[in-house]
Amino acid sequence: MIKKVIIIILLVIGFISCESKDEIVYSYKDIIIKRVDESGKTIFYYNEINRDNPQIWVEYSGINDGFSGYIKFEDDGKVSLLSGDGYFQTSKIDTTKFKYRRIVAHQRPELSEDVYIIQLSTRYEKEKNLNSNTKVKASYPDNK
Repeated sequence: MIKKVIIIILLVIGFISCESKDEIVYSYKDIIIKRVDESGKTIFYYNEINRDNPQIWVEYSGINDGFSGYIKFEDDGKVSLLSGDGYFQTSKIDTTKFKYRRIVAHQRPELSEDVYIIQLSTRYEKEKNLNSNTKVKASYPDNK
């Protein structure tokens, strides 16, 4: 009986700690940003998922935590991640390609073909971008 209880406890702990990773790809013209959602962390990579590539990430926990912002693509290949919510950090940033800037409400970019709204909840992210005139293509996992 004790062995069964221990096995059940270990299975529950293993299930809870099991991390799932979702990958979302944002593309505009020939520019690609890849997003990886892990447990409590979202990482944005310029071009490919590679620890050596420029990356911007946000960490979150709890019910009322997360992030929101915008990805703005430019014709010269530069991408800006603009955020009003969330604790973002950067690594290996080459600002000639990928940059992060915290913004306040009056600095929000005009919603245009090269701007995409981003949020922790991809469901709401898709809804907000559905009625915009963005030409940014986003590829979500089938189950999201």
